[in-house]
Amino acid sequence: MIKNKLTIGVILLTMLVGMAFIPAVSAQTEDNYSVTADEAFEHANTRIIALIVTENNSEKWEGTSIDPKPLELYDINGQKLYYEFSVYNKNTLISRIDIGANKTLGSTLRRIEINPKPYNVAEVMEKSIETAKAKYPTGKIVSTNMVVYDYPNVGAMTTVKDKTTGVEHRIFVDAYTLEEVQDKPATKTELGVWSMYEQVSKDKVDENLKDWQKSEQFTKKLEQEINDIGIDIGEPITEENIKKLGNKLNTSSKVIPSPYNSTVMPTTTDSSTKALLSDSTQVLLDVPLYGQEKNFYCVPATAKMIAAWHGYSYTQDYIYQKMGGTNGDVIGIGPTKAEEWYKLSRSEGGLGATRSYKTTTLSFTKAMSEIDYYRPFNSITSSHCRACAGYWVFYDSADDCLLINDPWNGGTDYWEAVSGSPEGMRIYVIF
Repeated sequence: MIKNKLTIGVILLTMLVGMAFIPAVSAQTEDNYSVTADEAFEHANTRIIALIVTENNSEKWEGTSIDPKPLELYDINGQKLYYEFSVYNKNTLISRIDIGANKTLGSTLRRIEINPKPYNVAEVMEKSIETAKAKYPTGKIVSTNMVVYDYPNVGAMTTVKDKTTGVEHRIFVDAYTLEEVQDKPATKTELGVWSMYEQVSKDKVDENLKDWQKSEQFTKKLEQEINDIGIDIGEPITEENIKKLGNKLNTSSKVIPSPYNSTVMPTTTDSSTKALLSDSTQVLLDVPLYGQEKNFYCVPATAKMIAAWHGYSYTQDYIYQKMGGTNGDVIGIGPTKAEEWYKLSRSEGGLGATRSYKTTTLSFTKAMSEIDYYRPFNSITSSHCRACAGYWVFYDSADDCLLINDPWNGGTDYWEAVSGSPEGMRIYVIF
């Protein structure tokens, strides 16, 4: 078993101490589907090991380890959602990994952030409380906690109760901007909040539970394989251990530069053959990452990334206007208008990808096929648009992931689990 050891310096201690005085959110009753922090740590450790071995970049990963004390992230409905583990190289934050706190969410791995931007937990929570007191000076603070309010956006939620009427109000503050987020449903064109748990349909629960069990089996298998070669992954990773793990675990990774020509067809191994060759495979398109220049520019920013991959340069303002937006407007672009721009001829100001189409059929096999054919695509949640630039397939687990180039917060990329994914629509961009 993995030893629960902290082997590097002080990890976010100040922030954790600062949280101590804040009452916990009134979470729903824990049930048999709940995942403990210790279980989550085992899953986080093994997934980071799998990532390290697959990337095969000892210079980046040598000396890294995981803080075994996660930040607990809640859903806006009050139920524990993720355990967020921080990965450090010495004292530098180099990655964050989210593990599901409930088996009904699907595979245990939810997300791995690459080069994440840090935020101050205590500061965010204090700002949320301060905002709640200013808006409701006679109210009583009921609870404050860190939440995923509009996936993947993180912030603090404070619940304040009117002492006279008994009505409760929720105050959301974004973790990075410290700005208040309105407590209204988020849409594809307007900012707001939404519950991840409410996105888990009843007919998907059994499938998600099976995926979690496959993840659990994969964790135990990987732990055993690591122990068999005498590695304690509770210790900081070394270059020697990376080599040992690379010899033991059969993985592969390929980064593909832009061909600047959408008609180029790749020469790639068929997925069914890959399954015979390795335990996991990554294929990444080197799609440029751009931050959205306005809060409602996720669609234009995503379109700019995809256009740049194919060798075309546009400004986000230009794309926004060509998609039907107007100067001074604060409303985002919906999927239909985005699809129309991709298909619009270049002489008329579009991308000219005439065979593009949107769909709610979200096949991982189809996603792999698009990436294998050098075609990044739009991955859309109920309120946000991102570019999918790669895949990570596990042949012995349910932890398959898509590589997401997210334009929010200046631009960030992460591996996002397919099982129980918040993704609801795609736009495939095909010339």
